[in-house]
Amino acid sequence: MTADLVEHRIFAQNLLLGESLFLTLKLPPQWDLAPGVSRPEVHATHERRERHWVASGDAWYVIYHREQRWALEVAITTRPLRRGSSVSSGTTLSISDHAATVRWKQKRRGLPWQRHDVTFLIVEFDCPASERRFKLEFSGWCPQEGFDEILAALRQVRCH
Repeated sequence: MTADLVEHRIFAQNLLLGESLFLTLKLPPQWDLAPGVSRPEVHATHERRERHWVASGDAWYVIYHREQRWALEVAITTRPLRRGSSVSSGTTLSISDHAATVRWKQKRRGLPWQRHDVTFLIVEFDCPASERRFKLEFSGWCPQEGFDEILAALRQVRCH
């Protein structure tokens, strides 16, 4: 699966600070990335390994499967890595050789007379190389098959 993944650089652009990278998300070719509800917010950046990283910030996107017409909202949060703290517990996964936790939850959304269940996939991991902690939250009405495709692709995320 790794050979045919398409890279999507998630970054923030600022006139004063220039370009700062959140991460590089790799998706199967039938999935596309679109801007979300708001532009990325950056609270702090730092330079590590000759690259500017978003040290503290939030970004929102939508990923969608063109053929199946599935869509997932993606919320990306990064914060400075705090020594001695750890990510929450859950199923484990390897992302860029970092141990990540995977959690699933359901929430009810919508107006009181039209409420529906929405699935959330939450992946958290620490990147010591860029000194950051990540939380990636995917949510939507996508069937389990779509969530599984994204979860498999997440193993190839580049965070440093």
